[in-house]
Amino acid sequence: MKAAALFALSLSLFAGPALAGEGEAAEIAEARAFALAALPGECDAETPGADSDFTDTAISVSWKPSWGGEDERATLYRLFCMFGAYNVVHAYVLKPENGELSLVSYAQPAFDVEYAEGDQMYTELKAPPVVTGFLTAATLVNSDFDADTNTLSSSAKWRGLGDAWSAGTWQLRDGQFVLTSYVIDPIYEANLDNPTEAQSDMSFRIFP
Repeated sequence: MKAAALFALSLSLFAGPALAGEGEAAEIAEARAFALAALPGECDAETPGADSDFTDTAISVSWKPSWGGEDERATLYRLFCMFGAYNVVHAYVLKPENGELSLVSYAQPAFDVEYAEGDQMYTELKAPPVVTGFLTAATLVNSDFDADTNTLSSSAKWRGLGDAWSAGTWQLRDGQFVLTSYVIDPIYEANLDNPTEAQSDMSFRIFP
């Protein structure tokens, strides 16, 4: 009887991690199917490879409710959506503990950039960028999640050289990701043979 009990225990210990891994894989697959249904035609059906940016992951998150009480917990799914020559797009799905899947969306400022008249290099602005309102995005470009600050960040290259770009941060508060910062660099200094330091370093924090 002792030998049989030890054998059964060894089987359960061996099977535990595998079953847990299979369970997480099933949850990730469910989150991916949910995102694909919510974003028809916007995301590739399959992931292209084993690189961390091209694979789907599950992240345990928690936050202190603004009204007090115990910490709230959830799982955040980072899901590959598509990629281009220099940008990778992800969708995120959040599932609160004992809750339902929901697609994460992000407030972003809409803005106008007006270049100086006759500036075909797009390196000189007629005036600083102007925020014209706000829009909602369902995906993020070149994104990452910082567990220490509960913050999602995104940095989108406007072209492969990366001299012009936009970057934002969103912090998880009360189960929603709230926009905390948005910065753009609209100067394409790589179009110039000898850009000035000011041109190379110029960026505009347009929110807040």
